[in-house]
Amino acid sequence: MDGTGILKIGVSRFLYGKGVIQQLPDEILRYGSKAFMVGGKTTLPLVRGLVDTQMREKKIAAVWVIMDEPNSVDFAKRLAADAGKEKAEVIVAIGGGKCMDLCKVFSDLAGLPLITVPTSVATCAGASAVSIMYTKEEGRYDCSIPKEKEVDSVLADLDIIGKSPKRLFASGIMDSIAKLPEIVNGRKEMDYPEVTIYKYMAYANSRFIYKFLTENGLKVYQNPEADERLLTDLMLINLIITSMVSGFSSGSDQLAVAHGLYDGTRMFFPEESKGALHGEIVAVGILMQMRFNGDPEEEYQNILSMMKEMNMPTKLKDIGVEPTEGNVAKLREYNIMKNNIVHEDDLKRLNLAFQEII
Repeated sequence: MDGTGILKIGVSRFLYGKGVIQQLPDEILRYGSKAFMVGGKTTLPLVRGLVDTQMREKKIAAVWVIMDEPNSVDFAKRLAADAGKEKAEVIVAIGGGKCMDLCKVFSDLAGLPLITVPTSVATCAGASAVSIMYTKEEGRYDCSIPKEKEVDSVLADLDIIGKSPKRLFASGIMDSIAKLPEIVNGRKEMDYPEVTIYKYMAYANSRFIYKFLTENGLKVYQNPEADERLLTDLMLINLIITSMVSGFSSGSDQLAVAHGLYDGTRMFFPEESKGALHGEIVAVGILMQMRFNGDPEEEYQNILSMMKEMNMPTKLKDIGVEPTEGNVAKLREYNIMKNNIVHEDDLKRLNLAFQEII
């Protein structure tokens, strides 16, 4: 039907807490008794060691697959074919954002329910309804694919997340902080009904995310397990609330310069930037976004100081990209295309924004 709106916000079930990984076997049994388990070379063995015995006792058959190549559409198709041969009944994605994104596409292709087990707060990919995919050969940014429906279950274990590397905390904190400056993009007013209900909901939630993380993010980063409530709240913000902002802001008229820098970097400089995390590249983009928006200097310096305290990159060279005239031109032209920047004033602001990270 023409004019039909479709919202994919949140997940069917979100289980969280200390030791919640022990509930994974029972969660699998909600969907079937044969699971296709996919994860990273570190995270998959970690979780397998925690649940394998219980899965055997509950007679859950499992295929364990290490994710050892980029999350490409081709990889997702091969996994779907393998899952069909194995007669799998549910997919379990374990690890970081690229594994989550791979398995969301895999889930749709195979027509199977999906359980995600994010092992850090680095991205909201475990609960979002979109996948960022890369090329099979070089790991370049390829495309974004919307999921057919929401993720079926998420299990977020605070014991596992609390012990994840500090670098992943910093990356996730900055990735979530980016939502507000990207949605606002320099507007003075964001009230309803001047903006759509979708944009206002994205804005209202991103304002709270920004406030919470700028006030509490460093505390959690410095000692994640010192305050269980703060760790829990930060986990909920990064894994589920941020994904809801993404759902509401999909298709809105935001100028996402920060994530545009991420996409362009991964497209043109996949080898050079492979050592940088998603949120680290986005963090450099936040500095661009804030200059593009014309945000107050005090606010800009607060974010810059926070990034430095978390040992985050602040310049292109810090994420592996030499700031040559040609390299900057590629990233600039991509951002213009990605965000449909056409107004002369916006183009001037974008030029100033790039000067900030050279």
